[in-house]
Amino acid sequence: MMQGMSPVSRTVTPALNLPETFAFSQSSLQAYEDCPRRFWLAYAEQLPWPAVEAEPVSEHEQLMRLGSTFHLLVQRAQIGLDPELLGAGLEPPLGDWFNAYLHHRPTDLPSDFFEVERILSMPFGVAATPLNGSGHAMAQTTPIYRLAAKYDLIAADQTGRVVIIDWKTARKRTDPANLRQRLQTIVYPYVLVEASAKLPWGPVQPEQVEMRYWFTAAPGQPVVFRYDRAQHEANHERLHHLLEEILAGQREVDFPTVYDTEINRKRFCSFCVYRSRCNRGVTAGNLDELADAEDFFAVDADTALEFTLDDVTELAF
Repeated sequence: MMQGMSPVSRTVTPALNLPETFAFSQSSLQAYEDCPRRFWLAYAEQLPWPAVEAEPVSEHEQLMRLGSTFHLLVQRAQIGLDPELLGAGLEPPLGDWFNAYLHHRPTDLPSDFFEVERILSMPFGVAATPLNGSGHAMAQTTPIYRLAAKYDLIAADQTGRVVIIDWKTARKRTDPANLRQRLQTIVYPYVLVEASAKLPWGPVQPEQVEMRYWFTAAPGQPVVFRYDRAQHEANHERLHHLLEEILAGQREVDFPTVYDTEINRKRFCSFCVYRSRCNRGVTAGNLDELADAEDFFAVDADTALEFTLDDVTELAF
C-alpha cells in the first residue's frame, strides 16, 4: 500500500442505513454521481425495478444476455480452452464478437500472471470508536465499508507491469473523454494498487498500471489509459469525497434527483428504471438513441447490490 495513501485516512460517520453486507463498487458510486436519488432507491431502499430501461425490451434483454455469454467465452479462451471449439456454431452477433476477439485480442500483455473475473476489495472509509463512553474518539479507527471491483482480466509480470482489460460489447466505441471520467476508470486502477500487496506480483505502484477498454464494435481501437501517482492521489480524494457525501445523507430528501433538463432526461432518465417514480416520463428510451452504453443503469435485479461482503472476503485486509 502506498505511503500516505491509506484507504482509511478519512473518518466518516455512517448515518446512512445501508445493508450490513453492502460493498461499494464503481456501479453504485456512478449511480450516486449521475443521480443521488438513483443511488438511494437502488442501494439504500433496494426498490424493485418498476420500469424497463430501454425499448425494445426484448432486444435490450437479449443484448445483455449475449454480453454475458461473450464474457464467458473470452474467459474460457483466456484460460487456455480451444478457441475454435468455443466459437463453433456461434450465431451473429455473438459469433462476430468472438471472431473480432480472436483476430484482435491484445498480444502485448504481460504473461507471467493472468487473473480472470477476479474480485479485489479494500477498506473504504472508517468510523472512530468512542473510548469508554467518554464521547472522545480513540486513535484507532475501524473500516466501515469496502470498495470492490470485478476485473474481466488482469495481466501482470514479475517486474510489476500490470494491464487491466475490460471487454465491452456496446454497439459502438465509447468516446475516450467520457470513459476517462467514468467511475470504472477511477475505481479499477485505484483498487488494484491499494489491494496489490496481497497479490502474487505485488505490491504495485501506480506507474506500473495500465487500463484498456476493448470494444467488439472497434476491436482494433482499444481505449488505453496509463496510470500514475498523481492520478492515484486525485482518485483517492474523489472517491473518499463521494463516500463522505453519500454517508452524510439519512433520508430520501437528502438524495435529490438530477436536475430536470432536456439533456438529463435524455441521457439519464430515459434509461433509468425509476423514471416514473420521479415523474421523468413513462416511456423507455430507444436503444438506437443511446449515445453512450455506459449510461445504462443496471444492478442485480434480485438484491439491487452488485457486491456483498460474501463476494469480497477473498482479499479482506
